Amino acid sequence: MEMKKRGNLLYEVIIHLILIALVFAMFFFATAGRVGTKDVKQQVLEKQIALMIDSAEPGMSFSISRVNKFGLVSKIELKDGKVHAYVADQKLSRGYDYFSKYDVLVEEKGGRFVISVS
Repeated sequence: MEMKKRGNLLYEVIIHLILIALVFAMFFFATAGRVGTKDVKQQVLEKQIALMIDSAEPGMSFSISRVNKFGLVSKIELKDGKVHAYVADQKLSRGYDYFSKYDVLVEEKGGRFVISVS
């Protein structure tokens, strides 16, 4: 009788471990599938640009290549205190807030976007 209980307990533990592994694998693959999407790349690019603007002082400028690790950047805009970057011909952008007491301009020069703070 006691051997039967031990056997049942062992089977229950094994089933629980398999179920936990399956749930973990589903979460892992769902997250891994989302990491490389255009939306995430766009959000990361907007955040990095906003952080550079936040830390810039008058007279500073920096450039962003149209083709970079995020893909093809078709347009960068500054509207209402937000950076909008459009990666791979996306049409929508929620933007990322930046805070600067200086004037910030974006212009396209050749294959680059030049962001100047004055």
